[in-house]
Amino acid sequence: MFVARPRLIPYYAVILCAVAALLAAGFGDLGPIARDPWLFAVLVLCVLVLDLIDVDLFGRGSFSPGAVATIALACGFGVVGPIVAEVIAGGVRVAQRKPFLRWGFDLGALAVCGATAALVAHGLPAAGHWMLLAATGASLAYYVVNSLLLCGVWVLAEGVAPVAAWRERLAWAAPHYVAYGLLAGVLLLAHARAGLIVFAIAGLPMALLWLGQKQYLDHTRDSVEELRRSHSKLAEANESLRGLLADKQNLLERVRRSYIATVTSLARTIEAKDPYTGGHTERVADFAVELARELGYTGEDLQAVATGGVIHDIGKIGIRDHVLLKPGRLDPEEWAEMRRHPEISTFILDELEIPQIAKDMARHHHERFDGGGYPDGLMGQQIPLAARILTVADTLDAMTTTRPYRDALPLEAALAECRNNAGSQFCPVVVRALEACCARNPRFWAGAPEPGPAHPVAA
Repeated sequence: MFVARPRLIPYYAVILCAVAALLAAGFGDLGPIARDPWLFAVLVLCVLVLDLIDVDLFGRGSFSPGAVATIALACGFGVVGPIVAEVIAGGVRVAQRKPFLRWGFDLGALAVCGATAALVAHGLPAAGHWMLLAATGASLAYYVVNSLLLCGVWVLAEGVAPVAAWRERLAWAAPHYVAYGLLAGVLLLAHARAGLIVFAIAGLPMALLWLGQKQYLDHTRDSVEELRRSHSKLAEANESLRGLLADKQNLLERVRRSYIATVTSLARTIEAKDPYTGGHTERVADFAVELARELGYTGEDLQAVATGGVIHDIGKIGIRDHVLLKPGRLDPEEWAEMRRHPEISTFILDELEIPQIAKDMARHHHERFDGGGYPDGLMGQQIPLAARILTVADTLDAMTTTRPYRDALPLEAALAECRNNAGSQFCPVVVRALEACCARNPRFWAGAPEPGPAHPVAA
């Protein structure tokens, strides 16, 4: 991942200018210029003229056939040739009031490229027709260094990946630089035979080369910019869809919480009728969550167990008060009515957007492991695990709470009852989880209420 650092570009330009100055000081030789000043002047003039008709490079630089003259300068006059040409061109750019970031980078980068090309050219055979080889090698060296320096400034300016930027913006130019080198070599060979007149003759092919490049770049640039605009619009649309989706999810979550809050409030109205059972649903929910965690529940499933623990007796709102709050034990008819509350819970919860786990807990927490429970007579693994968990938590809370017809049992006695009824009333797996919770955390059952005044409730 590359990060744009545009504030470093001025320092980058200054470093390149300093490198060009060091190359000029270390390898510069004014002798070739003194031997053929007219050729030098014409080539520098070509650099200046061709620089004025450069082609925009995708809005992130420019491209000019002036490289032909620069390569010729590198081959004919060494390091000092292209550097002097770029210094003069830099003065013209300053006179045109171009910003420093533009003319400073161009001066340093193009001077370094030209000097590198000169060093490569003078390291290759250049006598006679070998000049074509030297000029081509110099041109490719110019292209490679120029590509590296441009990719460097693009990374600083935009934070783009350099290889991807090179492929998009510069890879196509490699064959053109081969042509530049050959053309520069031909110019120098022709000048040696015919003099400066060859520049008038070479003007037409160079103009055609420039025109072809310009048309190609204009077409490609338009296509690239259109792709960028399309990409930007798609990105905006995608971001808008993300926002709409997030809003929808937030709305659904608020609705879900509203459902749960409403049902929870209804469940608590049942306890409000009878202060004796106050806190029962919250305690059972807490105990059920601990057992569920012991059995591997996590995340949303664990939250669903908590919800089911709170609302598991919501169906009792449909039981008549004189049955629900009757002192003493219920007669068979009243008991039959009381046994309907899981089905009433299902009726209340069925259309609500709450987890199925919570619905299963409300309907099946009075099923027995041996099949003798209600309302559906399920047995064993047919009973949802969350409901088997709730059966243990609900019964244990009832046993450790004072009832009008008995005192609260100590936790050890209640645990013994659970063990004795494992496999009949309770799921053995859940009972083992209960014992593990109690062994690991002796305060697991500390939330059970202190024995209170006797008051009749229906179990």
